[in-house]
Amino acid sequence: MTEFIYNSLMDPRKSAEYFAQFAKTGQCFALSGDLGSGKTTFASYLIRLLTGSIEEVPSPTFSVVQIYESPTAVVWHIDCYRLKSQDEFFELGLEEALSSGITIIEWPELVLPLLPANTIKILFRPNEFPC
Repeated sequence: MTEFIYNSLMDPRKSAEYFAQFAKTGQCFALSGDLGSGKTTFASYLIRLLTGSIEEVPSPTFSVVQIYESPTAVVWHIDCYRLKSQDEFFELGLEEALSSGITIIEWPELVLPLLPANTIKILFRPNEFPC
């Protein structure tokens, strides 16, 4: 698992453009950070880049998962904030996302042990260091 730490979201689109290069079937992005740290903003940019769409990308906090079509793979946007156990992840069939699509997971801490070795973990902590 490769980890990147962001102390500023001065340009989340540029960061998303960088990571979009690595997005292919089987790639997982695990986005960690406090509420309001930029996880959903970053995910929104990344999804729009991958799908070529300008549509609004809502947070999947209540639905747990949103699915988007892209030219190269299905993009799964998952929010594990409300999951109580790893079993819930499997009950929702989300392991399919890990092998058959590009997966972007917010609040991944509960499921980190289940994620593939090629997962790119991005930690957002913009309030920790002033920029």
